[in-house]
Amino acid sequence: MNKLLQIAAIAGAVTFTAPALAQDDTAAPAGNPGMEREGDWALGDADAPLLMIEYASVACPHCAHWYEDNWAMLSDEFIATGEVRFILREMLTGEPRLAMAGFMTARCADPDLYFDAIHLLFEEQHAIFEAARNGGPRPQYLQIASALGMDEAAFDACLENQDVLQAVVAEHEQAITDGVNGTPSFFFNGVLVATGAAPDGQGYVWHADGEPLRIDGEIIPTNGDADSFRRIILHFLNQAGE
Repeated sequence: MNKLLQIAAIAGAVTFTAPALAQDDTAAPAGNPGMEREGDWALGDADAPLLMIEYASVACPHCAHWYEDNWAMLSDEFIATGEVRFILREMLTGEPRLAMAGFMTARCADPDLYFDAIHLLFEEQHAIFEAARNGGPRPQYLQIASALGMDEAAFDACLENQDVLQAVVAEHEQAITDGVNGTPSFFFNGVLVATGAAPDGQGYVWHADGEPLRIDGEIIPTNGDADSFRRIILHFLNQAGE
């Protein structure tokens, strides 16, 4: 069977319904989604005042839009300055088989290139989607793998690596246990920030721990640009005393 088809079969069996998560102050660190965990993919100062955790999929169009609108701002203004430590946690939302292949490719690269891989996967997401509808995305993944220093044999070995595959599945299943039911979703110093319906039912806005997020009395829509998300980051930095 084609390796990407094998991945598709496994990814298609993953459950995506997220149960409600009860608060448990006595839970082990792995049970606290707002804290850094061993094995997390992280960027930035470990002592930064704001820990920002994103749950995302490289095959989620909303995640790609968030990346396109916000990553340069976040990286340049907050991660590089030591104010934010950023963590990415993998989920198989959007197109699960494509997310699985993407995350496996990223994990098989040099660990120092993991975020480079994620950026390439977001930047090439549309091309991957188009190829998936027209014969298959293998050439797009091979191009990304090559940019990360892998030849075709290494790429094929990556897709056959059951340990890598199971690590991606485990991360997705942990996200469900964490109570995350959509991507992109974020934790800012333990506060869950995710999309929800606006109070008037017109469109969608950012919610913090289940309630519309208000900054200076204003609800923040999810379709904003980098200026809107910058306000959210500054809001939580202010709460952290920075």
